[in-house]
Amino acid sequence: MRAIALLLSCCAVMLAACQHSRAAEPAVLSSVEPGVRQQLNDFIVSIVGGTSVTLADDVLMHSTELFIEQRMPVDSQGRPLDGRHSLPSYRFVLVKVGDSCILQHPGSGKSVRLNGARCQLAPR
Repeated sequence: MRAIALLLSCCAVMLAACQHSRAAEPAVLSSVEPGVRQQLNDFIVSIVGGTSVTLADDVLMHSTELFIEQRMPVDSQGRPLDGRHSLPSYRFVLVKVGDSCILQHPGSGKSVRLNGARCQLAPR
């Protein structure tokens, strides 16, 4: 009898844990505050290198994905070099997990929680 009660208790705990863990769902930002913009910039720069990136005022407000093109290689006189078409873009994805907005870089498996960001599930 005790074994059945223990088994039922374990099942109840496992079910409760499953309900509390939420899957990451595609999201868009509700607004882009300066602090959130800085976090986006810092994370993206950590992946792509360089000192900063140029982000639109409405970055990630209309799309769950962000693509950052690699800088065009130039020669010593600033002229574009051949082969630009072969440079892949960096892809970032915004997801919502519970109340948190998380920016992911699927290529590296890295992600960052955007502190103070407000996001909503992306329209389907």
